[in-house]
Amino acid sequence: VPGAVILQMDFLDPDAPQKLAEALGGQPDVVLSDMAAPTTGHRRTDHLRTMHLCEVAADFALHVLKPGGHFLAKTFQGGAENELLSLLKQNFRSVHHVKPPASRDESVELYLLAKEFKGPGTSSF
Repeated sequence: VPGAVILQMDFLDPDAPQKLAEALGGQPDVVLSDMAAPTTGHRRTDHLRTMHLCEVAADFALHVLKPGGHFLAKTFQGGAENELLSLLKQNFRSVHHVKPPASRDESVELYLLAKEFKGPGTSSF
């Protein structure tokens, strides 16, 4: 894609969020995370590992989004998302779980959609 900047890195690397923020060159309208940890087959472990990635992405979004921006992140059902949901509700005007039509009914995959970022000065992790 002409003009595209490609960064191949581990987002959990301490320098990764800063490198990505610099590559953006400004505040984005949307932060979208489709990150998921490799699954182990142990539902609770898979949920916790993917929730960690979702929390890291949310923290990044809170630092870079422009006011009115949106955040969408993959997670797995499992019950450990209450702290993240609370944080998102403090920082966005609406927060919802969404399950895409392409996702199988038996799949634990779902997305958190946070709309209309209130702007800097609210809380983060």
